[in-house]
Amino acid sequence: MSRQDSLPDYGRTFPLYVPPIDWFFLIDDSPEYTMSFFLDLDFSGQLDQDLFQAALDEALSRHPLLFCVIELAKKNRLCWVLAPDKVSPVDWADGDVPVEFKNNGYIDIRTETGLRIWVRQSADSARVTMQFHHSACDGTGAYRFVGDLLGCYMKRLSSCEGKVELGNYDSALLKVRRSKMRSIRIHDSGFKKLKIAVAEGWNHLSTRTAPLRPPASPPNKFVLPGMVKQEFSAGDLATLRTAATSQGGTLNDLFLCKMFQAALKWNGPTTGSRKIRMLVPADMRDGQDFEIPACNMTACTFVTKSAAEIEDDKRLMDSVIKDTLALKNGAPQSAFVNALTSAMEGSVMQKLLKYGGCLATGVFSNAGDPSRRFTGRLPKQRGKIACDEFTLEAITGVPPLRKHTRSTLSSSIYGRKLCFSLRCDPYLFGERDTKELLELFCDQLRPLTQKA
Repeated sequence: MSRQDSLPDYGRTFPLYVPPIDWFFLIDDSPEYTMSFFLDLDFSGQLDQDLFQAALDEALSRHPLLFCVIELAKKNRLCWVLAPDKVSPVDWADGDVPVEFKNNGYIDIRTETGLRIWVRQSADSARVTMQFHHSACDGTGAYRFVGDLLGCYMKRLSSCEGKVELGNYDSALLKVRRSKMRSIRIHDSGFKKLKIAVAEGWNHLSTRTAPLRPPASPPNKFVLPGMVKQEFSAGDLATLRTAATSQGGTLNDLFLCKMFQAALKWNGPTTGSRKIRMLVPADMRDGQDFEIPACNMTACTFVTKSAAEIEDDKRLMDSVIKDTLALKNGAPQSAFVNALTSAMEGSVMQKLLKYGGCLATGVFSNAGDPSRRFTGRLPKQRGKIACDEFTLEAITGVPPLRKHTRSTLSSSIYGRKLCFSLRCDPYLFGERDTKELLELFCDQLRPLTQKA
């Protein structure tokens, strides 16, 4: 029986028109800089290959965009089209076998589905590496898929009987996210669309943004995903949270400030009169989107600071708090998606992305506790997903990396620990360089952890 025969009935959801945010990540994709992000799931204990495959098949059926491709379909427009027979098999091997990426990790979402999985297992541990094409889903969508994958696996274990409950899902909700994310409509006047697109474009293109200074020597080889990680203890986390709230901000505000300071110190005099700009993904889901399958509901927003602002701790924190409050109100997100809606009718956006300069110095994403994005109920021990057979010790990842935006940093809190994951441009930064940049960022935080 083919995978197509075992799928649920998705009604009239597919073919599904590609919304502006998915289209943006499609046109910003290239073989050199794949518009993909990566997650690592680290387990103690053992995973059963047959159970994992059965759980994967069930979890995928709940998140259909992960086995779709983008094609011209209804009314000759770009659409998501179900392609279950194009799903890549899980690459399963012993723990000492390197993970290899064909075509430098490039996923052609027009001919291939947007999920890749590698499992590397040793006698007492396993790592599951996942690659998601950003057109197919964002970080929150990926975490919801991971939660369902774990739930579908654990419910097959006798040790978890009665302890697992999968959340509800409704694939029809995929049809309404397009209108939820924008205030402009397809049938609005061309002048209105042009005005919105030009205003948003000028906001970004008129800013002279400093890219990260490349290391003196390029790496000897191309490495994916090239993530480096640094942990802080539960005690450090509590101290950092106190430091943030004492300044009227949140952990997110504090981390963003320290990323600005690390970038400025890394660049040194090469920044000149240009500004440091951070791309901050902003989730546009609300309480009514709990049952929506994995997809994109994230807008790209930007926080920009001058060297003078960054060098003044209080001024920087106050301005970042103001910026993140604006994000909570949703105006920057709507402006971004409205501009994309307007830009879909022409070819200007494609040319700007292909030939334009530095859109952002770096990317910062605060994932919080990824397990809180799961929609089901899973057994936990000491803050970690756990059963008799295994414990999920860590779940880490980084957002996509685009040309000229040379670093992407993510923070997450899991198992009562804080973890930072960093990935840098693989053509310019080697592993040692990436570790050095992450260490510089962490050095901005360490003095705060030493204050009682």
